[in-house]
Amino acid sequence: MKRNLDLIIFDLDGTLYPANKDMDMGYPRAAIQLLARKTGRDLAEVEKEFMNRKEELRSVINGKPTSTLTLLYYYDVSFDEFENEVDQVLNIDDYIQPDPKCVRVVQRIHAEYPLFLYTTNNAKVSRRILKRLGLDTLFPQEKRFSFTDAGKLDLPLREKLEYIKPGIKGFKHILNKHNAEPERTLMIGDSEVSDILPARKLGLQIYHITNRNSFYSLPEWLGI
Repeated sequence: MKRNLDLIIFDLDGTLYPANKDMDMGYPRAAIQLLARKTGRDLAEVEKEFMNRKEELRSVINGKPTSTLTLLYYYDVSFDEFENEVDQVLNIDDYIQPDPKCVRVVQRIHAEYPLFLYTTNNAKVSRRILKRLGLDTLFPQEKRFSFTDAGKLDLPLREKLEYIKPGIKGFKHILNKHNAEPERTLMIGDSEVSDILPARKLGLQIYHITNRNSFYSLPEWLGI
């Protein structure tokens, strides 16, 4: 039986494609390079301080913080500065391979439900990833909420950061945007901390991606 849903929210990294540890290291590397260049300090010194700050933030948010959140929380760096740095550091084609089976799965779901993408990645890199995967037309710009979009909100910095996962305000923003009820909305993601726990806290239905087979099984689970 087809599940009765008004909206399905997809995570990006580790969900629509397999997580890649080498690619993941690009984000802290970009943060540290940016800070070293802005401050004129030694890379090793900046890295040590940055990792200590990241551990501090872990206790503040009671969860595992991203490098993006750590950078913006503690340092005088704009959303645009970090987005541009990451965009220059990451060569998406080195880490992500097109997956026609993934495209077919999303196309099948798209035919039955409204879709939305909620990611901690930035807009430029997300666009490149989606294009590499062949999913850019299924998740057009107006159907995405990235850390770049959080940065454009007319709010003080600390409030903007609450719209970046694992904060729950981004989820609420998406629900309000679609006039969707939590119990009729499905969150699909790989991260227990960033995707599953906050979605569950708000009463959304959840689908936890643990491997590629769990992703490919989505249409069957949805009853379509």
